[in-house]
Amino acid sequence: MSETEQPRNPERLELEALTALQPGFARLMPEIGARMWKAYHAGRAQNWVLATWQLKELRKLFRLGNVTRPKYEADVEAYIADDLLPLFAACDAADLAAFERAFSEAVDAANEYHRRWNKGFLVWKVPQTPPEDLVLEPQG
Repeated sequence: MSETEQPRNPERLELEALTALQPGFARLMPEIGARMWKAYHAGRAQNWVLATWQLKELRKLFRLGNVTRPKYEADVEAYIADDLLPLFAACDAADLAAFERAFSEAVDAANEYHRRWNKGFLVWKVPQTPPEDLVLEPQG
């Protein structure tokens, strides 16, 4: 072994191995779906602060997916611009009718992206039962 060579450390992960360990959208989507579900029911309860927070966290998850799976980035950014921004606007305006309309359109768009990426067997819908782990009514 030359002076410049380092002994191979089996505990040291190479960049490719680290990349493979990062969460792809298959791992992120259950959390994204849970945040959409909670945002929906928070909005229906007119808890605009909670709905907005859930949407912001969801957007962060999408952008994490952009880093780990950049092939989806253009579609993810289009979804954020075309489908999440109207939800943020409805929350800012405290407009339940606009929120429900934008939410329906966002769900339809998400399912269209699934079809586009050959995952048409994934058809997401909003669970009609509100989450039991959060108080949905506005606080304070």
